[in-house]
Amino acid sequence: MKFSFDKKEIVDVLSKIQGLTGRKTNLTITSDILIKAMGSNITITANDLETVFFGTYMAEVEKEGVLSINSKKFFEIIKEYPENKIIVNEVENRWVEIGEGDSVYHIVSSDYANFPETPVIENIEFIEISSRDLKKMVDVSAIVGYSGEEKRIYVLGSLIEKISNDTGEKIRIVSTDSRRLNCCDAPFKGHFQMPDESVIIPKKGLSELSKFIDSGVDDIRVGIKDNYFIFQNQNESIMIKLLEGDYPKYQPVLNYEGMIPVEMDRNMFSTLMKRVSILTSDDYKSVILNFKNSELVVTITNPEIGESKERMMISYFDEEIKSAFNPKYFIDALSLFKDSIVVINIKDNKSPCIIRSMDDDNLVCVIMAMHIS
Repeated sequence: MKFSFDKKEIVDVLSKIQGLTGRKTNLTITSDILIKAMGSNITITANDLETVFFGTYMAEVEKEGVLSINSKKFFEIIKEYPENKIIVNEVENRWVEIGEGDSVYHIVSSDYANFPETPVIENIEFIEISSRDLKKMVDVSAIVGYSGEEKRIYVLGSLIEKISNDTGEKIRIVSTDSRRLNCCDAPFKGHFQMPDESVIIPKKGLSELSKFIDSGVDDIRVGIKDNYFIFQNQNESIMIKLLEGDYPKYQPVLNYEGMIPVEMDRNMFSTLMKRVSILTSDDYKSVILNFKNSELVVTITNPEIGESKERMMISYFDEEIKSAFNPKYFIDALSLFKDSIVVINIKDNKSPCIIRSMDDDNLVCVIMAMHIS
């Protein structure tokens, strides 16, 4: 095979798929990308056995063919190549020549017959969702991570379901690590056909999807079929294999009826949390939030480092409440909101804290209380 392409058209996508091809699997060839040259296009496929990327790009194809080549090395060569037009030529015994003239690389390719098969999913009933809403939903999910030793399905993945309320049908994503929970809703267009009432999508697949959501595009198509969540824009598709398992009943955690709402300046509160978090460590992760008459006092005592106290004036006139939380969770949650004022709902020293917007409930963040030592 032999083809040439515009560096500016390809280098960005090669950069984005490095997370996929850099992930360790039980097949070494998943560190490759599959390139097919046909007609006036090339297609690039990356597959880590759980998430599949497929994109089509314009090229000048002199000789059609297929090759499987190391993704990282190919990206690095293309990124640093001095010319904008780049020629790729498969010579013999799977050796590939990249470039011409003064800059030429020769690297060996793999047997493309060993590349994982790309799922063929047809007759997908897509819905359309605002690119901005989809990006927000994915970011809301991704900010709640997990450790490398995690085995719980509901922590490894995020729940996707369709809900109905007074404003119509919406798509919802829920993400938790059992110490905090984020919930985000967004409207959509079309008929959302799901195999079950809800599905669980791997968070690592969603984190790769985030790289391909173009906020400059109005709407993006997504669908669920044959155990895959499918994302599609003009020339690129991503298929994420769904996880099998049950998701815990999360709805009661979102209920803030009977709690005390406290309006907070989001930036001021976030900055305060960043300052007190300086003295946290692996063994001492909590700070004490003391809500009392007209003020919030935040303290941390870390025997390994020292102590700190911060005071913030707030509109609070109920009984004094003293509770412990991880400040990092507040910093993460507050970064998801855009409003200058957020509502912090509290109840007692053992109940979770629920953060929401003053205007709507499309985004709700729940932070579990910690034990006060």
